[in-house]
Amino acid sequence: ASGIGAACARWLDAQGIAELVLVDLDAAGLHALALSCRVARIAGDVADEALWDGIEARFDRLDHAVINAGIANGTPIVDQGFREWRQMLSINLDGAFLALRASLRVMKRAGSGHSIVLTSSVAGVRPLPFTSAYGSSKAAVAHLARIAAAEHAAVGIRINAVAPGRVDTPIWTRTDH
Repeated sequence: ASGIGAACARWLDAQGIAELVLVDLDAAGLHALALSCRVARIAGDVADEALWDGIEARFDRLDHAVINAGIANGTPIVDQGFREWRQMLSINLDGAFLALRASLRVMKRAGSGHSIVLTSSVAGVRPLPFTSAYGSSKAAVAHLARIAAAEHAAVGIRINAVAPGRVDTPIWTRTDH
């Protein structure tokens, strides 16, 4: 509904994609995206397994997936609350895992020639201050992508992770550091 995810949806729409499935906690933001293609807008928590089980059951075909959800907080380790740590890993890593698993299950039913891109971060490879939970979760997302790629290359599903540097999107403009 915002940031890199919204930019990807707009770009795909401009390239003539027939249909998009967009998932975000921000229902209003999803509905505010003005796109010309068919859009299934699904509001929900990406870390909710039942959400992805429902999506998996709803769709018979999925050609490509961009798995991009994430939150950040810019908190030093000594001030990082465990509840906030778990929430960040839940959204950034568990959400990526659940989306990846659901996407792969749908893609495998439809045959080969599919692709998935997960959004990691430069914070997952560089030790940037105030990103302990975010950087750790994004490092894990990059590794999850490598493992998934190794598991699914033989069935014709390409899986990659991208690691953008800082992009001025709401994930960072709402943090303290």
